[in-house]
Amino acid sequence: MQQDIVDHPECVAWALALLTAADACVGRCEIDRLEELDAFRSIGVSRARFLEIAHTCRDEIGENLIGLSWLRADDLERIDRILDAVRDAQLRLLVCRLATASITADGCISDAEHRVFNHMLGHWHVHRSMVSEAIQSDSLN
Repeated sequence: MQQDIVDHPECVAWALALLTAADACVGRCEIDRLEELDAFRSIGVSRARFLEIAHTCRDEIGENLIGLSWLRADDLERIDRILDAVRDAQLRLLVCRLATASITADGCISDAEHRVFNHMLGHWHVHRSMVSEAIQSDSLN
């Protein structure tokens, strides 16, 4: 992903894929939940392209997060680079809303998913109440 491109559908897909793959697994239930929410159309990438990005995130980032109780500096640098490519507040909220659906789809939020989600919220200055309101106002839920 190029650093000088922001708010492009691929940037949004990378941010969402980061959360979907944070537990080093791109689960079918997570992808199915995103499909139910029409997430791929909402973010502007195909399901196939999203899966490619998610598998790359899993291999390059997610696998490094397993078994740790913190985010390491080199992981934070990569995560922040992905998050910084989404600057629009509405796109950020969309990613947070969809990420919430993705990481809860299997009925369990892993420690890695929790750490990356909390970091994303803090990095983007998004409050949980904002995500809750977005979920409640979404007609697909």
